Amino acid sequence: MIDPLMHPLIRKSFTLFLLSFTVLTGFARQHSIRPVSRFFVVYQPIEALDSILNGTVSVAEVKKESEAAGEKANSTSGKICSCQVLNLESSNFDHRYVVLLAEKKGDSNGSAYAVAKNRIQKEKKHLKQMFYDKIKVVSEIQGAGSCKEMFYRLRTADVSLKLYEILNADIN
Repeated sequence: MIDPLMHPLIRKSFTLFLLSFTVLTGFARQHSIRPVSRFFVVYQPIEALDSILNGTVSVAEVKKESEAAGEKANSTSGKICSCQVLNLESSNFDHRYVVLLAEKKGDSNGSAYAVAKNRIQKEKKHLKQMFYDKIKVVSEIQGAGSCKEMFYRLRTADVSLKLYEILNADIN
């Protein structure tokens, strides 16, 4: 007697269905959180971000751009933002291009930027102590305006950026 599960037509069709289902779940749909492709790496957005962060755009240009774009918003809000793009590594995880931002209210003087940068340093120390073995700073940017605006501007250059947190540097 022939076992019905061992019939070649049933076995091949079941295998084909399982294979096609596996391939379809590997691609993202409109509301899926999975990446579109796990096997192909898109280098163009990363290169665009690297060119912005590695000196093509200086800190002074970022300040001028943020002041020109949101001069009215800056006059009413008076915020400054300090930003670091990090690569985080542990034994289980390897996160690339994670953005850590610190926002402080006040004028755009050197002490306000130092306070915001100090807040980022404290958070990095906490991350290293609790979660990650290695923390590497890819780049850092400072500018006038809100951190939300700065993140969206950086995100337009590279969609692979991930926001870690916007820290409040006004709190000690």
